[in-house]
Amino acid sequence: MSGKDYKTITKIVKDFDLKDGVLIQCFPGQGLVGRIAGMQLIEYFNAKKAAKIYSCYFPHLVIFNGELGKLVHAEIWAVEKNKPPIIILTGESQPQEGPDGMFEVINNVLDLAEKWGVKTVVAIGGFRPADLEKTPEVTGFAYTEKDATTLKDHGIKLFTEGRVSGAVGVLTALASERGLISYGLMGKVRPQEGPAMVFGVDPVASKNVLKSLSELLGFEMDLTKMDQMINEIQQTEANAMRVIDDLNKSRTDKTDRKTYYI
Repeated sequence: MSGKDYKTITKIVKDFDLKDGVLIQCFPGQGLVGRIAGMQLIEYFNAKKAAKIYSCYFPHLVIFNGELGKLVHAEIWAVEKNKPPIIILTGESQPQEGPDGMFEVINNVLDLAEKWGVKTVVAIGGFRPADLEKTPEVTGFAYTEKDATTLKDHGIKLFTEGRVSGAVGVLTALASERGLISYGLMGKVRPQEGPAMVFGVDPVASKNVLKSLSELLGFEMDLTKMDQMINEIQQTEANAMRVIDDLNKSRTDKTDRKTYYI
């Protein structure tokens, strides 16, 4: 276990030799696009837990799923036998965007990734476009002409203006400054309409990004399970909307009902 003044502590579960590997960042954000994609990658490739990252820059929460609790933290999972080998960075939360929190956590991740042989970084996120119809399903960004050309060669349209906030932007920018190949892939998140959409998730955007990711990195990935997830979430939202509509109708009926006194 290593850390600097205990602000950020990296606990190595197992060391890996991942020559020319790829770090895929899958923190939660808009539509939970990255988080969902990360969970799919971990399950599909049967990834092995490689490291845990604890930091005071994550929310100060202990989460219970059953009888045992865990402190909010980031996790790194490794897929050693894939070509290229990959590590997946994910967690319940991104580092908080304070003056130095995001930089400290991300640099700790990049230090470990480079130690293990990672040469490429891809960050996955979601965004809500101003023009839904004209915006492609997946948009990418890069920091060098060579990397930008690689994205375009794979049919990925590039961001040309605006800003990218959070870990997606910080990780890719810092990775590029270290001389690593660095890409961002952003899935188009559809507008959430109606009170049932409080789930705030868009697995369709995650699926679209994973398609682009597999083509970019040159590996195959069966996304059949994602179709099942999409159907289940859509059904859950439809059921929630039905319940809410019934409640609203009942409330309206009671309001419209006249009361007579004898």
